[in-house]
Amino acid sequence: MNIRSRVRRTLGFAALYLAATYAGRLTVMDDTNLSLVWPAAGVSAVWFLAQWSSPWRILDVIALSAVTVFVNVATGAPLVLAEWFVVANLAQAWLFVYLFRRWLPHLWGGGGDRPLARLSDLWPLAAAAFLSTACGALIGPTGVWVINGDYSWPATAVWLTRNTVSILLIGATGLRLGHLVRVRLPQLSRADLHAAWSTVSAPRRLEYVAVLVLSAGAYFAVFGVNTSLPLAFTVIAMTVWAGSRLHTAFVVVHDLLFGSVAVLFTLNGYGVFAQIESHAARALVAQVFVGMIAVVGLALALGRDERIALVSDLLTAQQAAIGQAKLMNTIVDSLSEGLTVVDEQGRLLLRNPAVRHLLGGMTSASGEVAQPDYYGLFHPDGSPVHPDEMPHRLALTGREIRGIDILVRNPGVPDGRILSVSSRTLPVDKDGARRAVTVFHDVTAERRHRGELASFAGVVAHDLLNPLSTVEGWTEALADTFAESDHPDAAEARDGLARIDRAAVRMRNLIRDLLAYTTARDATVAFAPINLREIAEDIATGRIDQAESTGKPAPIFAIDELHQVYADAVLLRQLLDNLISNAVKYTAPGVTPALRIHTELADGMVTVIIDDNGIGIPAGQHGRIFDNFHRAHPGAAYTGTGLGLGICKRIVERHGGTIAAADNPSGAGSRFTFTLPADARKAPVAGSDERPPAADAEPRAEATPRPEPAADAGTAAPLPPAAAFEHAALLVLEYLHEQIPLAFWSVTRVENGRQTYLYLDADNGYGLRQGQSHAWEDSFCVHMAAGSAPAVARDAQAVPLYANAGVNSTLEIGTYAGAAITEPDGSLFGAICGLDPRTHTGDLRMAHAEPLLALLGRLLTGALASDRAQNRSTNALLREQLSADTDVLTGLPNRRAWERGIAEWQAHYQRLADPTVIVMIDLDRLKTINDTLGHAAGDTYLQAAAGAARSVIRDTDLIARLGGDEFGLLLAHCDRASADAVTTRLHLELAAAGVTASIGWASVTPEQGFTAALEEADAAMYAAKQQRRTDPSPASAG
Repeated sequence: MNIRSRVRRTLGFAALYLAATYAGRLTVMDDTNLSLVWPAAGVSAVWFLAQWSSPWRILDVIALSAVTVFVNVATGAPLVLAEWFVVANLAQAWLFVYLFRRWLPHLWGGGGDRPLARLSDLWPLAAAAFLSTACGALIGPTGVWVINGDYSWPATAVWLTRNTVSILLIGATGLRLGHLVRVRLPQLSRADLHAAWSTVSAPRRLEYVAVLVLSAGAYFAVFGVNTSLPLAFTVIAMTVWAGSRLHTAFVVVHDLLFGSVAVLFTLNGYGVFAQIESHAARALVAQVFVGMIAVVGLALALGRDERIALVSDLLTAQQAAIGQAKLMNTIVDSLSEGLTVVDEQGRLLLRNPAVRHLLGGMTSASGEVAQPDYYGLFHPDGSPVHPDEMPHRLALTGREIRGIDILVRNPGVPDGRILSVSSRTLPVDKDGARRAVTVFHDVTAERRHRGELASFAGVVAHDLLNPLSTVEGWTEALADTFAESDHPDAAEARDGLARIDRAAVRMRNLIRDLLAYTTARDATVAFAPINLREIAEDIATGRIDQAESTGKPAPIFAIDELHQVYADAVLLRQLLDNLISNAVKYTAPGVTPALRIHTELADGMVTVIIDDNGIGIPAGQHGRIFDNFHRAHPGAAYTGTGLGLGICKRIVERHGGTIAAADNPSGAGSRFTFTLPADARKAPVAGSDERPPAADAEPRAEATPRPEPAADAGTAAPLPPAAAFEHAALLVLEYLHEQIPLAFWSVTRVENGRQTYLYLDADNGYGLRQGQSHAWEDSFCVHMAAGSAPAVARDAQAVPLYANAGVNSTLEIGTYAGAAITEPDGSLFGAICGLDPRTHTGDLRMAHAEPLLALLGRLLTGALASDRAQNRSTNALLREQLSADTDVLTGLPNRRAWERGIAEWQAHYQRLADPTVIVMIDLDRLKTINDTLGHAAGDTYLQAAAGAARSVIRDTDLIARLGGDEFGLLLAHCDRASADAVTTRLHLELAAAGVTASIGWASVTPEQGFTAALEEADAAMYAAKQQRRTDPSPASAG
């Protein structure tokens, strides 16, 4: 909005304020210069709300001051009194706007775009009106006292009441009208308005007319006739009628119109209130009456609107849930993998069509799982599957079944079919019922191919051993020949033959190891304690011999004392050999390869570190080099298939470890790190939840399987995590990397004006990390989500909104693709975001990106709705569990429960990054009370504080007594603005209970986490306490 438009708005409000001020001055009752009504208070409140964001607010301040002085002086008030009234009106308007924007930031005027439509919004509005008016009442009547020399408490009460009612009535009208003009009307056409009016039925239109006519008659009868009968209460029935039946905007206008009628009759000496002789008492009673009908009408109307909105949201959620269920059913039915859900009684709760095909048409008609022989189920060795070995039964006993093979042979599949089966329990529902989900897919062709490959490897290995035996035989014969020879070159010949013999031995061992590995590749990894240094030195010796035999510089190895690892010897040798070979091969010409191998031990895992001085890894490829067939230097003179590092990654993962590559911190070259178990306790479970046996010489007690101890009364079972969204997000990112050729994909979260990277690949080329964020307004996604820019832009800089986005200053974006992810209520949760520094204008793979992204966005929306629903039940279960750890005195959860709750919320935050606030409270004066009044009084003080704090929080929040005079609050789904409002209300509730306290709070951020938020909240609380010691005024209370 330009300066001319803002000046026009200021002049318009000034004119309205002038009329309201003049009208108020016409109702001056006596020589106190106080008016019976003051509509200008409400006008100034709406004026400053509407103009608060204007950079030219000083014009509004000057205009309000000028109008106040002009009208007051023109109607007989002294200039100095008019100046007092200017200060009072400005302070009153400023405080109202300040409180309104803090308590109601979601409404129009408070920074949001929603109308005044909820009962819960009425009470903060009334409180803001009362407190701001009280501020004005401290100034205005004081000015009258300074001028006239007599302070009138009744006049102060009149000021307080009339201005509160004015702000409440005119403010509510202005809020509804402002939202209509600034938000609703730009979205509606004349046809929309006509359609909305046409939906109002004829009986309802007659009801509007009836309320107006009957209200006019009732008010005339009560206020238009001089009578001493107390009949004013009867007209409240009209307010109740309107508030409970008719539109909220009509109720607001009805209250304003007929409240004004009551005041005007009273001002002119008519009606029941005109019989009151005291001017102050008459004004007070009239304003209390008007305020009462305003509050009653608004409370009824807003409560009704809120109920209607809740019902509508419930129906919408129900329809959305039905739609999501249909979508999930469609997805499940379209899967080629079989999927079943079975309860503890063996009842089939879900079975998709693929089940019938995979089982050869043998499905149970009774709705229950049949015996294994009905389906023809066998183990791969041909032995029948026992009923207790059915995967769903094993899962219901608490075991997680992953990828076990089952052979199906029945009349439908006479040649047999091998199924890979996985099964696990679903989270326990509210009735305590347990269910198992089982997924199986056909791996017959894969297993057949694997067997053929193993046979081929065996034949190749056998064929290689024959010529190797010949080499070894001739080597031995030549060694004997040169053993006693005096030939000048005999020593050199013997050294060469020794190298050949060592190479042959290594080749034979490698062939045998590979042959053993190929014949047992489907078995559990053969874990055993391994001397890592021996294997590393053996491989290093082989590389030195190979280099010297070819005339190349021999690599230099620095091998530290290495920790023992618990691994498969064959796979470990292959892993080290691949990494060392790569380090030697990828060395610049003329440079002698130099490698250092060392280890670190932490938390039962050994980290193996290999540093080299090679040519290094190109930027942005440190993670991609482990992909199959990926070559980091395809154009250089380095041969390779691109499989070696992929094999390394697979070996490390089979051992339950991780592998990574980075630049060598000591200089040129690379650093490869991988982790392996140090002993059997950290070894992974393969195929079932049985750990591999310990390989110590003597059996140890720890190696004997034993059941987990039952949880005692103080130890709650861990809650099942709501991780559907996390799993879906990771799968979506993996799928997008395969389908759409962009370098970077992430799932983001939008909250507190920031866009946070919730899930992304670590080596994404942009250097972004999980938890990093930037301003939402600077992003591309803000325009995509608003529908003002395309969801897929192959040349993003050609789109003006994207080209002007602030994120361009930090990221180079040539192509953009995105999709919105919404909460169950339709509000924005975040977005799928894809970026690439290059443009993809001619890439055909981008042609169908937009509908695919939209579908994936809806899929993640459904997964989020599932997590939200599960979280509601999980939170209820958590509250029940936390109630077992209760502080006896206050009845609140104790420190142990607090730590448990923090841990649960931290795990939830890591998945969804929902806005969370930590509040720390430290009571003042407890020690003084205990010392002077006794511990019984101190206990009462603590109980009062607990009750006051408990009244502030919601069911989704956590409050606990941490010990002594310290309490903690965890506010879930709470942003910074809401946290300010909660702590302000907390101060008020504590003060009402006679308790003073120091309060500090901090928001949890994705980058810092819960630990930092706890420390920040604690520091803020102690800072508030220190401030109270130096300034004990209430304003310094945290």
